[in-house]
Amino acid sequence: MKKPTKLQQHQSERISEITAKGRQRYLEAGGDPKRCPSGRKGNDYLTDEERQEILELSRQIFGVQIKDNQVDCQGRTWELSNKIEITQA
Repeated sequence: MKKPTKLQQHQSERISEITAKGRQRYLEAGGDPKRCPSGRKGNDYLTDEERQEILELSRQIFGVQIKDNQVDCQGRTWELSNKIEITQA
């Protein structure tokens, strides 16, 4: 596995910051400190903007691109099913 670039390290740190905010909100709402929120939308204690930022950063870090109903990730490409609604930023 190749060593992450400084940009990827910065992006990973930003994801950690955002998830730490969500964790703090979970605890402030009375969540169990020994457990984590489920991570599902509505139960992850993140705003829509934070969730979208994490998604975009993750795509950049891991090289996932969606274009013209095709997914390209780490040199592999495949077609998306027509049953899935595609959301692109």
